Amino acid sequence: MRIRNVDKNNDWTFGQSLSNYVQNEYAIELDIKLKIQEWYQDCFFALTNGIPWQIRLGSKRQKELLDRDLINTVRSIEGVLNIFDFTSSTDGRRYRAQMNVFTRYSTDYLPINIDTEDFINA
Repeated sequence: MRIRNVDKNNDWTFGQSLSNYVQNEYAIELDIKLKIQEWYQDCFFALTNGIPWQIRLGSKRQKELLDRDLINTVRSIEGVLNIFDFTSSTDGRRYRAQMNVFTRYSTDYLPINIDTEDFINA
């Protein structure tokens, strides 16, 4: 797997030819991070992609649906073979999740930590 790299502001990098791309396990980790940060109906050419963060964090009793959205999103990523040790919690409009992901490039699990404060209130 190969994917375009991003800078510290999550903007795509350009101008250095193939060095702007990452591959293998880091590419999968980056793809997971970017797909989790997608908002549902936010991209004109992919309206059904993403997680409805505003709905899930703005309404009560949505944690289980958000867990399902997150797991389905990660499972849909090319190269992800298995998710295990999934835990999550909510605190008001803040959502946190931890999981271990086994990829086709893994010799060990890839720890993934999600905290909505990192990208929703930024």
